[in-house]
Amino acid sequence: MEPPHLKDGPPEGVVAAKRPDVEGPSGEVERVLGARADICAAAAADPVIQGDNPGWNSTATSVPIVAFPVIASPDVRRHLVRERTNAAARPILESFAWCRGIPLERLREAIDGPTPLTHPEIVRRLAGALNSKAMRSVIASNADLALLPLKVRIGISKMMAQDLSEPPPVAARGSFPDWSKPIAPRGHQLQTWRPEDAAAWLERFPPNEDLLHPIDIWDGDTAARWLNDREAIPPALPWEDELAGKVLKFELQDPWKPSLEVLHTLYELELEELTYRVFVERLRREVMPYYVSERIIHVWKAVELITFGYQTLQEARRSVRTHDLRRIEYFNQVFGENHEWIYDLCCRIVAAYVWPVGFAEPELSSEFPDL
Repeated sequence: MEPPHLKDGPPEGVVAAKRPDVEGPSGEVERVLGARADICAAAAADPVIQGDNPGWNSTATSVPIVAFPVIASPDVRRHLVRERTNAAARPILESFAWCRGIPLERLREAIDGPTPLTHPEIVRRLAGALNSKAMRSVIASNADLALLPLKVRIGISKMMAQDLSEPPPVAARGSFPDWSKPIAPRGHQLQTWRPEDAAAWLERFPPNEDLLHPIDIWDGDTAARWLNDREAIPPALPWEDELAGKVLKFELQDPWKPSLEVLHTLYELELEELTYRVFVERLRREVMPYYVSERIIHVWKAVELITFGYQTLQEARRSVRTHDLRRIEYFNQVFGENHEWIYDLCCRIVAAYVWPVGFAEPELSSEFPDL
């Protein structure tokens, strides 16, 4: 008999178990629903609520999902959704393994376990099945977005709509006033910083009268962009009129100087302040987008597991906090003695983006101090 092909959609077994609330429960779902008969019997005379399964935006088609008695607790609802999703996903995992000659005996425990879609062995050996069209169809049909609070769903939509290749959000540009300035002259291509590169650069900070790279290659236009927002030199002394006719007055020299001349004659503190501003922009533009993007993906995956019934909202938030702490620990190791102010700077950069309610770093930090 020819094996089922994932690219042609879910096998017959998947379709049969796909909508137990509409087509009748079977297999594991039937056993789960049977085990909950005592709960359902108590609510047999009560109306049944139909959750809807809209996507992350308002244009998605509304489809009915599991029908629950109104007295069904979140734990019961989550358990039923998890078992229904697993029952529909297992035939796809088995079919994928069979097509590729992977012995099912080695994967049987993982496939039949409570969370096969996240089991490390499944992720490692059957990743193609997890990303297949058939599996996406199963997830879309069985996952229950009603397990997510509405505010979180709205926040996820806004988070996923952000483009990290664009300038920072308008609300955050005040915290990063140099966001639109060029870091290198036109025609110069800088090697993109990694955290290790930024840490090595900091070993020469603060500068000792020397211009650090890439400031040392600036042309007049680039220097002017960074220097023109400094406080302007007053055209005359405030007490000039009081002294008129009483003392010999010397004419002030023209305060204007070429930008490169100004750049090379900055006082120590002025040079340090300018160099720090350049560092902040390079870290924000080159180092942090990867880590912001990684955090967005982790939040998305953590929230998605809630819709599978695999974890609670609190467990999802805890996993994101653990993810944040891994980044913080890595940056602490890389930046050494500078780790405290680097941590504050990175928090400012991450906070410039939109996160769902309850998933911003300060919220997670205060709620999970034990981590």
